[in-house]
Amino acid sequence: MAEEEKLNLEVVSPEKLVMSKSVDMVTISGTEGDFGILPGHAAIISSIRPGLLEIEADKAIEKMFIGGGFIEVLNDKVSILATEVLTSNDINISECEDKINKCNDEIGKSKKELDKESILKSIDKYQAMIEFKNIN
Repeated sequence: MAEEEKLNLEVVSPEKLVMSKSVDMVTISGTEGDFGILPGHAAIISSIRPGLLEIEADKAIEKMFIGGGFIEVLNDKVSILATEVLTSNDINISECEDKINKCNDEIGKSKKELDKESILKSIDKYQAMIEFKNIN
């Protein structure tokens, strides 16, 4: 692909700039479903749910886990503001399972609906981490 047929991708976590490079395609887990971005994509802003970030550049595919956040696509620039960015090596399945069990215990003890929603979101994140680890 010619340079004008590329996307400029920038992935930022609270700690640092994770990545800034020219890529061919980005696939991400949006809150309304997974979607792919190619050069020429319409402008969009979306929240992202915990899940896979797949980056294709020069026929190589790189995969990361995104804990949530937001994505903006504008004029072939893709900006991802992520709450957390992990690689497969950063994820330990048994630790995720332990955290899910603790969350399930907390749900039973919680009396507030807002607390339960927060706990359920944590469970969803840890389950997504396990799924990500299992496919990589």
